[in-house]
Amino acid sequence: LGFVTNSYATGSVGFTISSVDIKTNVKDDIDSNGSTDTTKNISNEVVFGSIFFEKAVNDNMSVGIDFIPFEAEFESRSTTQSSLKGKDDGAATSGTNKGTADVSKHLTFYLQPQKEIRDGLKVFGTVGIVRADVESKVQSVSPTNKTVDQSLDGMKLGLGLKKETGFGFIKLEYSETDYDDVSVTTSNSTKVTADIDTEVLSLSVAKSF
Repeated sequence: LGFVTNSYATGSVGFTISSVDIKTNVKDDIDSNGSTDTTKNISNEVVFGSIFFEKAVNDNMSVGIDFIPFEAEFESRSTTQSSLKGKDDGAATSGTNKGTADVSKHLTFYLQPQKEIRDGLKVFGTVGIVRADVESKVQSVSPTNKTVDQSLDGMKLGLGLKKETGFGFIKLEYSETDYDDVSVTTSNSTKVTADIDTEVLSLSVAKSF
């Protein structure tokens, strides 16, 4: 994939524009006046660009790496909590727990098996491993602020069409990525866990060399 001749030394470099639906399931394990658990589903739509390098292994397989050179906010949420901490009379106070997850250095290493349908038009599948840095910021009602830097791993599966051109190729792809859970626990024992999944529609243009 990504070549105009049968020379497997051919590589391609290009850019991708992606429309992303980020779906996050957030769970709070709150230790304030007893035990309170909350669950919230969040959907966040963003558009971002990436750059990639790709090389043909043979007629039916290519390998590549995709890099998002920007920071993106994958998750942002808030929920109301009551707290007894810090109150001598035991009266509850209410406030808001807030959290964000900002992702950077997002890398995808992928394989794309392919099959030609007709006249340079090919159908392909994508299997990829995703690696990124995530900065989680949590502000609790205590009040307690906490920032945690973690690694974010995931698995990408996709399906698309690719058309070879005189300069390289263009690709249209739908993909889904399932990321590992991200957890942060504040000093007031509020544990926030986010399960992040994405659905992506992307258009790529590449030049072969």
